[in-house]
Amino acid sequence: MTPKARDLLQKQERSASVVGFEEAVVDFFVDAADLLGVPKSVAVLYGIVFASPQPLSFAEIQARGTLSKGSVSQGLRVLREMGAIKEVSAPADRSELFTPDLEMRRLIQRFLEQRLEKQLAAGKSRLGALQRALPDLEKSHAETLRSRLEQLQSWHEKARALLPIARTFLKLAPG
Repeated sequence: MTPKARDLLQKQERSASVVGFEEAVVDFFVDAADLLGVPKSVAVLYGIVFASPQPLSFAEIQARGTLSKGSVSQGLRVLREMGAIKEVSAPADRSELFTPDLEMRRLIQRFLEQRLEKQLAAGKSRLGALQRALPDLEKSHAETLRSRLEQLQSWHEKARALLPIARTFLKLAPG
């Protein structure tokens, strides 16, 4: 685990093996978040919730990490919107408790909806701007750049065509 990620967790009064497991889980999600462009703080929060065998309250989550109350609140909101965590309630406790939502299909659907679709929509206008920004170059260089831009446009269209297929597959795939 990188020292930075370890610094985001509190040891509290928990056994070394419990803390070690939590650190390993958080490290796993921090690495995955880096790959997906998700903030490290969100990954830390998800790791804390994921590593707990029982649902955790906001206060318990905050106590296990070194993040500010505002960062925890914002991170939990992001995780709820992504469908990565769900709220559960205990009969004797009126506070919100959080547990990971382990249904991968929903996570992937939300990722497609929230990140990929927005990126592809923005990409279309960016490709238009690139087309307009092609510099005046000698013929052979201009043709090379036009060809590369056409390749980008082709990749973009193929990615857009995959979205409906991915959505359909996710609807058909078992939980």
